Amino acid sequence: MKSVLRLVAVFLFALGAQLALAHSGEQHEGRGEATPALAEEAQASPAQQESTVSASTSEEAADEHEGSSVWTQLHPATVHFPIALLLAAALTELVHLVRPNATLANAVRVMAIGGAAGAIIAALFGWIHTGLWYGGDAVMQWHRWTGSALALVAPLAAWLAGRDNRTPLRILLFAIACALVVQGYLGGELAHGPHHLGF
Repeated sequence: MKSVLRLVAVFLFALGAQLALAHSGEQHEGRGEATPALAEEAQASPAQQESTVSASTSEEAADEHEGSSVWTQLHPATVHFPIALLLAAALTELVHLVRPNATLANAVRVMAIGGAAGAIIAALFGWIHTGLWYGGDAVMQWHRWTGSALALVAPLAAWLAGRDNRTPLRILLFAIACALVVQGYLGGELAHGPHHLGF
């Protein structure tokens, strides 16, 4: 058991070090300065502006990925399992509420534990992705702090899943499920742009 705890501690230390270095060379919203090229772009025709924007967007994306390590790109890959596990735990607990069954209760516990571990990892990689940067618009702020809160409350749900009184677990799991739907939408807004679902 001690060796597992040491391994986890080393892993968390390595991730923490990456957090501080994640996007050291990047310019985030509100930090850049205007350049003479922007004045020239303002005078260009709409067709020229569109081609300039698409070229600069692809250059920015290439620059962003060129200077970042693999650690900064893992957040999107780490979010899907905890979302699925915690939503499935809430759904299974709903079935267990209607038809109590020890097997379902054990399944909820396993999914809640796995979802909690995954939520912590996903939140950690989210912070590594942005680095120690607290800027951004309202979507970024809600996504950042909702994800951090989920990483804090999901372990509580895992702990409650082992208790006999299931009412607090049900309340928390259903609240987590609602928050996950909102969180997923906000993540989609950040990854795919505003109104990515068409509304």
